[in-house]
Amino acid sequence: MRLETLSEDLMIRLRQACPSQRRIAALAACAYAVEYAQVHDSAVLSVLGELNSARGVAASAIEKVKTLSEQADKQYFDLHDASDSSEDIGCLAAFSRARALSAMLFVVEEESLRSSSEAIYEAVSAVDDASAITLRVVSALV
Repeated sequence: MRLETLSEDLMIRLRQACPSQRRIAALAACAYAVEYAQVHDSAVLSVLGELNSARGVAASAIEKVKTLSEQADKQYFDLHDASDSSEDIGCLAAFSRARALSAMLFVVEEESLRSSSEAIYEAVSAVDDASAITLRVVSALV
């Protein structure tokens, strides 16, 4: 799994965790990434709220997040292709937003080691400082 490329220790902890701990850890990572990337869409915030309260998420809400994720990916690639620098602020912000939304798509999947690790991997990719997410994930796994 891709998370192992970032942190073998974190992957080991996820493997040892029970499904509910993995879900809480993935949600914590996603919530931080969404906040960091300044994703203020009501559908995304609603899905996070529903997941945090252990309610089911409506298929229409998941579709909205999927559409937003696809749009964010396209926006990032368009900005990247048009930019002279990979350090362009707008390009980096679009990348963060796309990765945060991608993390959301993994966290709404049925809980599994794969869905949790991919959600965390994408969330880490959305932020500048991986330690901020790692701290939240490790805290959720104890």
